[in-house]
Amino acid sequence: MTLCGRRRDTEAEAFLTWLAGVIRQERVDLLLVTGDVFDNATPSARSQTLYYQFLTQASAAGCRHIIITAGNHDSPAFLEAPQEILEALNIHIVGAVSEGKPGATFLLTTADGEPDLIVAAVPYLRDKDIRRSAPGASSQERSALMRDGVRSLYRDAWDAACAVQPAAGPAVPVIITGHLFAAGGKTIDGDGVRDQIAGFIERVGADIFAEDAAYVALGHLHVPQTVAGIETIRYPGSPMPVGFGEAEQQKQVILVTTTPGMPAVVRPVPVPQFHRLATIQGDLSTIRRTIYDLKMTGRPIWAEVIYTGAAIQGDLMGEVSAMVKGTLIEILKVKDARLVSAALSAYQSCEELAELTETEVFERCMETAEVPSDQQERLMDAFQEILRDMDTDEPRGGKKA
Repeated sequence: MTLCGRRRDTEAEAFLTWLAGVIRQERVDLLLVTGDVFDNATPSARSQTLYYQFLTQASAAGCRHIIITAGNHDSPAFLEAPQEILEALNIHIVGAVSEGKPGATFLLTTADGEPDLIVAAVPYLRDKDIRRSAPGASSQERSALMRDGVRSLYRDAWDAACAVQPAAGPAVPVIITGHLFAAGGKTIDGDGVRDQIAGFIERVGADIFAEDAAYVALGHLHVPQTVAGIETIRYPGSPMPVGFGEAEQQKQVILVTTTPGMPAVVRPVPVPQFHRLATIQGDLSTIRRTIYDLKMTGRPIWAEVIYTGAAIQGDLMGEVSAMVKGTLIEILKVKDARLVSAALSAYQSCEELAELTETEVFERCMETAEVPSDQQERLMDAFQEILRDMDTDEPRGGKKA
C-alpha cells in the first residue's frame, strides 16, 4: 500500500503483528478476511512476503481456520495459486464464483472434530457472475435484474450452507461473507470506494442475506459500520487509514462469538494507530499553530495541508516546508482551496475568454480569489511589468538570446 507515493510496509507489518497478537490473546478459532487482501492485482514482493509471514504467524498463534475471499482489487487467480499448499495449514482461498457454485461452503469443526460452524464464503461478484440480459431493457431495469442476480446467488449460497448442516443435533451457526456495497453504507471522500457492486451496478439491500444467518461479514467499505442498523451485519472497515479523509477515524477488527441456538455476540476491537496522518487546514497563521501543536507530540506524522486564507501565496509549498523543517512532520500534499474553487467556477462563466484582455482576465482572477485590496494594486503592477517584458525583444538584465 502507498500514500502519496510513500510505501506503508512498516505500518502494515506493525498491524499484522498486532493482529497475530489479538488472535493469540483472544484464542481466535477462525479468521475471516473478506477482501481486499492487496490494493492491486500485482502486489509487490514485499507485500507478498508480509502476507505469507502473517498467515504463518496466525496459524502459529492458534488460529485453526483461515478463510480468505477476494475483493475487487484482488486477482482471484493470484490468490488461489498457492491453494493446495495453504490448505495444509487450514487456510482456504475463495477467489471467484464459478458456474453453479456461489463461492465455497465450509463446515468447520472443533478441536474434537465436532461440527462447530458453517461459512458460506462469497467473494467479490463481477459483472459476468450475475449478468442477466434483457433486450431493450432500460438502465433501471438492467440494474434491477442485476440486483435480482445477486439475490439469487446469495440464496444459492445459503442453500449450499443448509445442505451441509449435520443430520443430528442442534443446527450449526452459519456465517455469510460478501464484498459489495450495501445500501446505506458510509464512505469517505477520496477513499477510492465506488458506489457499485459487481462491476457497474448500484447498492443492494441487507435483505439479500438470509435472516437466519448468525453473522454477515462484509468487505469493501472503509468505514466501520453496521448495515441497516443490524449488529450482526457489519463492515469492519479498512484496518489502516487509506487516505487523509480517514485520518481521525478509529479503525477496528470484529470479534464474533457464535453458539448453536444463540444470537452471535459481536465485539469491536480498536486498532492502534501505527503512523499518524493529519489534515492541517486554515490560513497561514492557523497552519503554523497547528504544525507547532503537532510538533510538540514528538511523533512522526504524515500530513496534508489545505490553505484557505484570503491572501494569495506565491510559494505556498515553500512556506509550509519552512514551518516543518527540523520536525518529524512530513508534508505529503499541499492544496490551495481558493485556487481549486476558482478553477471550478471558471467552467461556469458565460463570458468568452477571447472577449477579454489579459488585464481583465487577471482582474477577474483576483476578484474570484477575493484578493485583499491592498494586495491587488501591487499584484497588478507586477502583472503589467510582466506583460511589458513579454512585448519586448530584449529580456530584463540581459542581451538578446
